[in-house]
Amino acid sequence: MQISELTLKLIILLTPGAIACIIFEKLTIHKKWAPFNFIANSILFGGLSYIVAQLLLNICGHDQSLDNFWSNLPSKEIPFNALKYASIISIFIGFICAGLDNFKIINKFGKYLNLTTKFGDENLYSYFLHADNVNEVYIRDIDKNITYHGLIDSFSETEEFKEIVLRDVKIYDYSSSELMYKLDKIYLSYPKDSIVIEVPYLN
Repeated sequence: MQISELTLKLIILLTPGAIACIIFEKLTIHKKWAPFNFIANSILFGGLSYIVAQLLLNICGHDQSLDNFWSNLPSKEIPFNALKYASIISIFIGFICAGLDNFKIINKFGKYLNLTTKFGDENLYSYFLHADNVNEVYIRDIDKNITYHGLIDSFSETEEFKEIVLRDVKIYDYSSSELMYKLDKIYLSYPKDSIVIEVPYLN
């Protein structure tokens, strides 16, 4: 399959958007993007990167501004200066957008305006464990008659299982609450519908 020069130019121009997308995807919690979602987000991030780069260069009075970038877009000429500046800006955009998503800035602002009650895009499991006051937890395995008590080290979720790593772990008999033994770390994996996590009361 042959690629025209104009198509190749458009692919190259998506580089800043792809950079911002990769950073955003690595730093945020969400379901894996389909190829269409990645391309759509690359276009969005890329356009934002070029616009911000142009604004910053115009504010600084830089001679090599991007004023001719948009008018020459249909041509086959590749604007390497624009690509360079936008790629640099895209790194910051990726980090900033990841921070906005992870700290739920947009959701908090929407709640402040009474526009939404949505807490974010991730599932409630990740949202619960990401809370600032959730550090020490009890995990009840009722079927095995075991209670795990420890500090959250890390966690993740797949389509079928919830995974969590605890440190400074104490393992109790669930029925009698008798301490059985201690561990430095433990990895636990449970089906989605069989995990119970409790947070001790904090004064």
